[in-house]
Amino acid sequence: MDQFQNARNIAHVLLGRYEKSELNSQILEKEIGNVFLMPDFEGVNKEDLIAQLEADLDIYSHKMTELVEKEVRPWLSDLKSTINWQLWDRYKLHIKAKDGSFPIDSLDDRTDKILDKCVNPKTIGSWDRRGMVVGNVQSGKTANYTGLINKATDSGYKLIVVIAGIHNSLRSQTQIRIDEGYIGRNSADFIQRQKNVKIGVGKYASETEIYSYTSSDDKGDFNRSVATRINVPIEGKSPTVLVIKKNKSILENLILWLNQFAHEVDGSRKILNTPLLVIDDEADNASVNSGSELDVRTINRLIRTLLNLFSQNTFIGYTATPYANLYIPASWSEDLETMVKDVKLKVGEDLFPRDFIVNLPPPSNYIGAAQVFGFENENTGESQEALDIIRFVEDQEPWIPKKINKDNNENLPDDIPKTLKEATKAFILTCTIRRLRGQDKKHSSMLVHVALRVLWIDRVAWLINELLRDYKNQIKSGQGTLIEELEDLYENDFVSTTQEVKENISYNDPKIKVHTWEAVKGELKAAVSKIEVRSVHGLKKTSSLEYHNIEEIDYTKYENGFSVIAVGGNKLARGITLEGLSVSYYLRTTRMYDSLMQMGRWFGYRPGYVDLCRLYTTEQLVNWYRHVTMATEEMRNDFDEMAANNKQPIDYQLKVRTHPGMLMITSLTKMREHEKIEVGFSGKLIQTYSFKKRDIEANYMDFKYFISRLNTPELKKNLSNSLSSILWKDVNSSIVLDFLSTYRNDYHRLDIIKSYIEKQNENGILNQWSVAISLNTKANNLLEFEWKTGKEIGGLSKRKLKDQTLELIVGGGKNAILFKEHKLIDLEFKEEPKTENEIKDLRKKSGKPLLIIIPIDPEGFKNEESDAPIIGFGLMFPIIDSEQKYEYAARPIKPEFEESPQESDDPSDDEN
Repeated sequence: MDQFQNARNIAHVLLGRYEKSELNSQILEKEIGNVFLMPDFEGVNKEDLIAQLEADLDIYSHKMTELVEKEVRPWLSDLKSTINWQLWDRYKLHIKAKDGSFPIDSLDDRTDKILDKCVNPKTIGSWDRRGMVVGNVQSGKTANYTGLINKATDSGYKLIVVIAGIHNSLRSQTQIRIDEGYIGRNSADFIQRQKNVKIGVGKYASETEIYSYTSSDDKGDFNRSVATRINVPIEGKSPTVLVIKKNKSILENLILWLNQFAHEVDGSRKILNTPLLVIDDEADNASVNSGSELDVRTINRLIRTLLNLFSQNTFIGYTATPYANLYIPASWSEDLETMVKDVKLKVGEDLFPRDFIVNLPPPSNYIGAAQVFGFENENTGESQEALDIIRFVEDQEPWIPKKINKDNNENLPDDIPKTLKEATKAFILTCTIRRLRGQDKKHSSMLVHVALRVLWIDRVAWLINELLRDYKNQIKSGQGTLIEELEDLYENDFVSTTQEVKENISYNDPKIKVHTWEAVKGELKAAVSKIEVRSVHGLKKTSSLEYHNIEEIDYTKYENGFSVIAVGGNKLARGITLEGLSVSYYLRTTRMYDSLMQMGRWFGYRPGYVDLCRLYTTEQLVNWYRHVTMATEEMRNDFDEMAANNKQPIDYQLKVRTHPGMLMITSLTKMREHEKIEVGFSGKLIQTYSFKKRDIEANYMDFKYFISRLNTPELKKNLSNSLSSILWKDVNSSIVLDFLSTYRNDYHRLDIIKSYIEKQNENGILNQWSVAISLNTKANNLLEFEWKTGKEIGGLSKRKLKDQTLELIVGGGKNAILFKEHKLIDLEFKEEPKTENEIKDLRKKSGKPLLIIIPIDPEGFKNEESDAPIIGFGLMFPIIDSEQKYEYAARPIKPEFEESPQESDDPSDDEN
């Protein structure tokens, strides 16, 4: 750890003696003065340290919210003073020593609240508990459940099982975190070499000795012979832990080994008086049953069988994408049995989090989907401007086909796209600038994810390594055009992006600043010399490979920082965490919401370098991310609102299942094949924000036909007699439905919206509509409107749209074209409503839905298909107390890429 970080940590320890509300500039100055009285800090810049501490103290987290089943009773506060918190205390010391700015008080409070939802392990008799903790991708879930495990053990849980993903690499990485934060020794040294090497929390005194049946070694997953050799009984005095991956044979072997400790109880095998805590990391991945009640998928069946083997158990799923879990039905068969090898066992209850769901909001310095892609909540008006760090890839063909299948899978590329070369240059610049910011000993990573097949990963890695070799030679020799190209990229991209990001991030980061090109140029050699390319695919034999640098990425081996370009498939997408990830080149697409968010390895904390981050990807992928970001932000708001009203997990399940945003984004393959889903739009606002160029002409013609069917409207004009809007007050729903039937749009399921309206019509609801057209009174380009009784001229609206080759999309990450005045256009009021809720109340009183159309000026956009106005619209539904939900059948979404994921899954994941 460098001098600056040491000084920062010590300052936080000194400042930790004060309440946050007490802190002021005088106290800060005083305690920093005390730091500089200590030896070894002569090289630390005092002003930089003050700026960093001020930024640290400015970071905040919103409160955790929770939905709890009414039968769950709190117990911790009554017993807290009687528990010896020795494991938690040493974990706390370990965390503060690593990072003095870590919000340990927040972690303490959150883990207390989660533990309080678990069953008190001292409770006599049989019990079980099902819960879920929802965080954000790469936001610190591991630190949370490691803290929880320490507290759970202090309070009396005897066996901890952490189920960590589906790949060896992620399981091993998680085991290292558990070794450091819970066990206190290197598990591989202890199990394989019988050495007791203290690490992490092991450097602090504790009377409790924790034993692990698994190790951090690449082949350290559960093994029955190793467990027998360790010979530590699970019901003994010492707590025991396992970190395993989601793998059929691993789970089967674990169940069979545990079965030896079980007894026959009422026709079932049960392990008695051994409180079990199971943490399922990435609980949405492989754990959800997509079969029927009696035809249960393998991993789901085995996790349930494992839990059912214990008479006392708590199961907590941790995930950033909980929506598949919320489709788990509450019903299950009590009689369901399974054969584990040759042993028949009961399967037990499904994994729906019936007892509690906890939502962990990230701190203010977290960079997530909302910051990367932007969003606007159509119903609350809440918005987030996207950071300018996305660069579109439009040149992947012919080198990397959009579909790699049996017809072209052997046509390996002989070069890489120009954008991938640019991304590599951007990574060189990022590594260089981080050195100027004092981060020369920090890890830096670049992700390249363009294919799943090993041969493609291998070839792309080889090509990038050849490119990097050439770049290193040019920088070392000063010859060639590279340095000039880097200067151009820096001056025309990095400088403006740094300025924009510094203005728009929601927190203060004193390290983000613009540097001179001469300063950057001076660090190029040192930065590029540390970069290497790793091919990540799990194939161990190199004889069939072109590129042989396939060693597992282990950042712990590099005390002075590791700079790596990682080229891979699924192991990168949902596998290992890439430390210091700054540049991502990502071409694979999927419409499955869970997969999209989990593949977002670029989310997380980027202290001192968020402005240097770049995501090179396709416009299609960005548009889907923006769509799911909007839906997930809305559902998080729904969660918080329900938590404030003391609702239960089963209530949120219903809310998610009926949310219109789930229509296109849920991974329906995780649901039962023909399960019926209900959806409702009561009180919702739906609006277009993306327009395919090929559809603009057709949508304009449909619009002209639509208004030709309408009667005489109300015309609203401004003081200069310019037309501002056109309004029809009682339009039959059949005319609106015809318009929705013909309008073309890829991002809303208009067929389901139409069916929903028809269902309400059957019950005498939504039969009469307001229809409005909003116009620009100051427009240069005009449009003639014609209907049965007359003609009128109005101005086309202007909108900030991004031209993305095939489509136009609203800029700034705002999935919206409507303003507040559009939502009020047909409503009557004495005093203008100020909030979205007040507008909703007004519309509920009117009882009338609104279709508002915005004809947008196409001027300035390159569209060879048509120069017609762009027709956007919004639908506003009143709150309907007697709403009839529309039911439709789930249907699995076919992946847009034809590659089989098995082609590059870690082959060793099937070994035992």
